[in-house]
Amino acid sequence: MINGIKLCNWKTHKRTSLDFASGTNILLGQMGAGKSTIMDAISFALFGTYPAIQHRRAGVNDIITSRPTQQKEASVTLDFTVGDDSYVVERTLELNGSTKATISKNGAYLQSQPKRVNEEIEKALKIDYDLFSRAVYSEQNRLSYFLELRPAERKGQIDGLLGLDKFAIAQDNAGSLINKLKDMIGENEKTLATFDIKKTKEQYETLAKEAETLVKSIESLKVDAERHETARRDAEKLLSEAKAQFSKKTTLTREVAELKSKIGVIAGEIEKIRAKGVRDKDDTIKALTEAAAREKALKAAEKEAIDKERITRESLGRTDADAKNAKSKVDERDRLRKEYEINDKKKIEENVKKWNEKLKAVRSECEANVAARNESEKWLRELEKHISKCPVCERELTQDIRTKILDDRNSSIVKLDDAVKDQKKEIALLEKDIDRDTRELQRLGVIEGRLSEYKDVEKKLQEASDKLLKIREESVALAKKKEDASAESAKARDLLVKLEADKETAERLERHTADKERASSLLLDKEKDLTGIGTCQEAIDKLQAAFTAASTKIMELRTRLDSETKYEKEKTVQVVEKKKEVERLERMHEDVEKKRKAVENITKFRNALEEAQTVLRGKLIGSINDIMQDVWPELYPYGDYGGIMLEPTADDYELKLMTGSGDSRKWEAVDTIASGGEKSIACLAMRVAFALVLVPNLKWIILDEPTHNIDQQGLEKFVKAIGEVMPRIVEQVFIITHDEMLKQVANAKVYQLSRNNEENGETVVETL
Repeated sequence: MINGIKLCNWKTHKRTSLDFASGTNILLGQMGAGKSTIMDAISFALFGTYPAIQHRRAGVNDIITSRPTQQKEASVTLDFTVGDDSYVVERTLELNGSTKATISKNGAYLQSQPKRVNEEIEKALKIDYDLFSRAVYSEQNRLSYFLELRPAERKGQIDGLLGLDKFAIAQDNAGSLINKLKDMIGENEKTLATFDIKKTKEQYETLAKEAETLVKSIESLKVDAERHETARRDAEKLLSEAKAQFSKKTTLTREVAELKSKIGVIAGEIEKIRAKGVRDKDDTIKALTEAAAREKALKAAEKEAIDKERITRESLGRTDADAKNAKSKVDERDRLRKEYEINDKKKIEENVKKWNEKLKAVRSECEANVAARNESEKWLRELEKHISKCPVCERELTQDIRTKILDDRNSSIVKLDDAVKDQKKEIALLEKDIDRDTRELQRLGVIEGRLSEYKDVEKKLQEASDKLLKIREESVALAKKKEDASAESAKARDLLVKLEADKETAERLERHTADKERASSLLLDKEKDLTGIGTCQEAIDKLQAAFTAASTKIMELRTRLDSETKYEKEKTVQVVEKKKEVERLERMHEDVEKKRKAVENITKFRNALEEAQTVLRGKLIGSINDIMQDVWPELYPYGDYGGIMLEPTADDYELKLMTGSGDSRKWEAVDTIASGGEKSIACLAMRVAFALVLVPNLKWIILDEPTHNIDQQGLEKFVKAIGEVMPRIVEQVFIITHDEMLKQVANAKVYQLSRNNEENGETVVETL
């Protein structure tokens, strides 16, 4: 039983987890929702592949989620039970094409290599992928697929499902092999007819005897050559030893002369050193230690003086900067004080007050004139409305009076406009003066603030100047102290250098004395070795002549040996070629006989295959028909079709239903008498029978879109069969469908899958 599955980045499934139940499990959703993907994932989890990959309609990288963004890997985890054992298998795919797999049993690790995981699953389920895909997994819209095929195609497909196609393939291969063997027999017989095997054997025997004679002659020459080679090696050894002794004698003579010369040179060096005078080494080392300690102390004092002088110099720089900064502030204060005193702040404040008062008065006059003008204009508009009456007193007006009043009012408005215009100009000038003086007052206020900041600047300038003078005096004193310390340190270093030189001279005298003693001892050893060597040039010349004579004889023998060996090789090649020719003809003759026997045996084998295929087909179809007959009343509880069977013919398999009753019963083809729903139930019975015959231990059925081409009436029958009958026959049924009708399947666990295809959304699963 499959307990559950988890998908991560698997096509449209970002993170999907499903828990399956025994009986019927329905995956419901529209096209593209990711239903078939779950069944493909079950196949992949079990066997590392599924039909679309096997048929090259999809690649492994197509599994990994690529929209809206490309993911790096995908994984599937499947939990299933076999008997009392619980298994969990997990497979991971990466974009680079690599795959990982692990399997555990009852919580304990089993394997972690894809191939080994497949082996464990095949061992547990007792099926492989080929059998699983044929017997358990019905791909999309393929439930009634067999009824739609042509007879020959249907026969091939069902033979493949039952595994009988392998017999046909083997028969075809056997026929091809028989024809190929017959062609080869004919070619070999043509070749044998052109050769005389007896004559070829006689030629081979003659060549073999000639080659044997040459081999014996070569062996004799080899023995003679080996004897002379031994003599040559002995002469060479004696000559080499003599030359080595003579070379050693020459080398020793040279080395004795070199040692005498070296001893003389060393003695001269020793005399020169002693002539100049050599101080005692121990006294020198003691004085050197004291001088080094003094030099170190003086160096520390010099460093201290330098550091103090540097610190004082840095302080001098800072103090000088402080003094300059204070002087700069004094100058800035004087400049600001002078600038402040030039301006009369009190007078400017009085002016601002006076301008503001005047501005207020002018603005008031201007506003009054604007109001008067507006009133006159309003009065004119009223007068224009009341042509014969005064708008104020409503007195009758003559034309002359009305004209005079209008002229007076218009003249008054013009005067008021001129007055307002002049007043606005005056207001602008007053505002400009007020703004100028106000900004000047603000500037003077800033200067006052700055002057208050410079209150104690002269005191700070004096303090900085006093400190600068003091530091300069200290700097001069420290510079003198540093100069004295440097001079004392230099004297100490000079003494240290002189003592180091005295020490080196004493050590050099020691080395020369030791070198002279070693050279004198080695000279005695070399003179002793030279006395023991008596080899001379005359003895070497005699040994060289004996070696040359032996080498010349060997060269003669090797020349003869090479010539006869070459001839013997040529003769041997002829013997081998002739032997190969004889053996080839004999093998060809034997091969013809073997191939004739093989043709006879393969013919028998092909006939046996055909007979075995017929027998096995009969047994398998018999078992399938028995099971279909058993499940038919369950799947189709109606009386119009009393039975079902799959009938094999020479070139087809026909799925038939029994019609009629009693003596009128007969078998008729499903595709000629049944409705769409009846065809689907008949095909479902056949699929169940195939699964139970081919995989009796694994009671799973996977159906992808099984309601394709089923009408409404047939669909109702199919729903009833799936819900009430199938769970009694098969332990687990998985149905993938878009048909909402299948929600009505009794006792089924229904999963609703949905997805926003337009926005490349992920699959969402809801248990109904």
